[in-house]
Amino acid sequence: MEDIQEYTREELISKINDLTRLNKELLETYQNAERLKFGWTGSLGQWFWDYRNNEVIFNSLKAEAIGYAKEDLPDKVPFQFFTDKLHPDDKESVMQKMTDHLTGKAPVWEAKYRIQAKDGSWKVYQDRGKVTEWSEKGEPLFLKGIVFDITEEEQGREKLEMKNKRMEDRLRRDPLTSLYSRSAITVELARCVNTHKKQGKPLSLILMSIDHYNEDEKDYGIVYSEEVLNRIGKIIRSKKQANLTAGRYREAVFLLLLEDTEKAEAIDIADELRHEVYHTLFDISRHVSISAGVSSYIPSETISELIQDVSEKLAIASKKGGNQVIS
Repeated sequence: MEDIQEYTREELISKINDLTRLNKELLETYQNAERLKFGWTGSLGQWFWDYRNNEVIFNSLKAEAIGYAKEDLPDKVPFQFFTDKLHPDDKESVMQKMTDHLTGKAPVWEAKYRIQAKDGSWKVYQDRGKVTEWSEKGEPLFLKGIVFDITEEEQGREKLEMKNKRMEDRLRRDPLTSLYSRSAITVELARCVNTHKKQGKPLSLILMSIDHYNEDEKDYGIVYSEEVLNRIGKIIRSKKQANLTAGRYREAVFLLLLEDTEKAEAIDIADELRHEVYHTLFDISRHVSISAGVSSYIPSETISELIQDVSEKLAIASKKGGNQVIS
């Protein structure tokens, strides 16, 4: 081995410069090879972090993906060059994961995060790394990892989720009224009851039916009866209350769930709906009316008992001639 002391200061500087150039050429060759090897998979190549000197060496693809050319980068790129561009909602969790790994609490560092590009847009990176060298004191010295640009994959996933959600919502909707279907409103009722049991907030139900529906359908035809269902569905949906969930429970019967609502308020809402339906003009010579029963959930009763109670009140309203609310 050559003795460093045999070199003059100028010779040492020259050798260091030679090694620097060689390392630069080797790094560029390696990065170009990575482009060919990984470019089609979304990989942005490997990165290396000299932790003690806080210098990150990486494939230029990582910076180019967010709009930064080589000339935009400082000679020595610190770890913060990338972390400062993290989405505010992601930064805390990403940095905590890195801290956990650097302190030995996690075997690897792995995170998915949004990072802001130079033009202000957001990319999504999947990053994974590991400390490969520790000091005798157990301090991290060197890390290496690999990063992928998964922006298109995430956008595709989000579009698919939205499409599936819209499809699921359509399946949960009654086509005539655009309210929840019977199965969907039943599920919502169970959810509301569980929420009530956990939080103790009031829960009220309105069960309402169209008076003389079967007779009118017989007299005026199915086209008319479907139009009535559609119009009443619109009237119910017009109640823009965040705590109201409604569904078509049976042929001409609607179930309305009112979370965090006392019975007195539910009665007012039922009466408002009754009044609006009665004063809506339909293509027949008489008014269309509805009857309604209103009940509030009691923790000691079952869902079946609750439905039975509100059904009995609806039956009383109908037997009394309809166009009224019974509670």
